[in-house]
Amino acid sequence: MKIKIITIADSYKDFQSVIKHYEKMLWKSVKIIKIKPTKWWETQKIIKEDTDKIIKTLQKDKNYKILLSKEWENIDTENLTKLAKDNLNLTFIIGWPYGLDERKLDNYINKKVSLWKITMSHLVVLTVLLEQIFRVKTIIEWRKYHY
Repeated sequence: MKIKIITIADSYKDFQSVIKHYEKMLWKSVKIIKIKPTKWWETQKIIKEDTDKIIKTLQKDKNYKILLSKEWENIDTENLTKLAKDNLNLTFIIGWPYGLDERKLDNYINKKVSLWKITMSHLVVLTVLLEQIFRVKTIIEWRKYHY
């Protein structure tokens, strides 16, 4: 199982220890691609520029691509495990506070899902996603989750 996570972020400073913890437990299974956010005054320009940066990254990506958005169907651990078994190479896309142009991304992604219907910080989403990836990996490999 090889997974990429594309996220827009300046820094992980406040979440660094948790992210490093999951990266260590997942070893080489996960690669986080951090895209530097656009600095601009106009929100629509930020959304356009950041969406274009993600599209540029996705154009080279052959994985099954999943956009995380609160507007779509909820996915639970069981369905995420099934998705991972069916598509061993996954790429998750996490937006950030200004959002992304989801319609523009439609041609580059395979699925849109929601981890929940509430709005959370993109770094909280990254942390929860890493935890779920670790949980799915342990299920697929028939390992214990809690050590």
